[in-house]
Amino acid sequence: MKKIALITGGSSGLGFAFAEILGKENYKILIVARTKEKIEKAILKLKENQIEAEGFVCDVSDLSQLQNMSETIKSLYSTLDFLILNAGVVTPQLLNEYTDPLEIKKDIDIDLMGYIYSTFYFSPLLKSGSKILMISSGFGLVGSAGYSIYCAAKAGIVNFAESIRRELLHKNIRVYVACPGDMDTPQFEYEISHQADWMKQSSPRKVMSVSKAAGKILKQCKGKYHFLILTGSDVKLLNIVSKILPRKWRDWLVDRMLPVPK
Repeated sequence: MKKIALITGGSSGLGFAFAEILGKENYKILIVARTKEKIEKAILKLKENQIEAEGFVCDVSDLSQLQNMSETIKSLYSTLDFLILNAGVVTPQLLNEYTDPLEIKKDIDIDLMGYIYSTFYFSPLLKSGSKILMISSGFGLVGSAGYSIYCAAKAGIVNFAESIRRELLHKNIRVYVACPGDMDTPQFEYEISHQADWMKQSSPRKVMSVSKAAGKILKQCKGKYHFLILTGSDVKLLNIVSKILPRKWRDWLVDRMLPVPK
């Protein structure tokens, strides 16, 4: 019997790369995303590669949609083997450039609350030996100007995942959180195209192919258990700096690494 992997934000980018890899490892893929057309396109591509897949239209920040979908999935499959929480958005702008606090709430609802809600509804379907993977970001490890809401949400994911890891230890369910660097995803393209001039870095950003990033992350979900998964040399360096340097020195260094408004 095939294992079942549910992937939020699975119709494109990193989520779809996860679907391709796990599908080739004989998982049945359940894709959750907001846009029906994108889901259908993703499902068709997976099936062309002989990957069994099914799609569900759902906004993970909408509690009623999420509850209804979780009940449908429970009735169809009863259990899940791999829960990958990946759905997210990025809005590269200063906090005071938001025109409405509701826009802030919308970003937080998708980037953080969607993870919490999804874990609430889907973790009861996980059995012993199952896995949860939550996708944070390198900006989950450091606060960056122009990304205050995104950074808050991604840092929240890291700590939420750590709490859930401890809550599920007795059930033998492994929980991972990945903090990838820049990847060639539609979200990254949107981010770059919407950056203010002061945010653009003089030297080219190191961008990893999404398939390579997905492979590295999933590889760390096998074998020896590592809760925190880092991809990209810049993110690994940031993590090391944060661990070994006193806070004052760490801030001095990061202030010179990351762009700030002029």
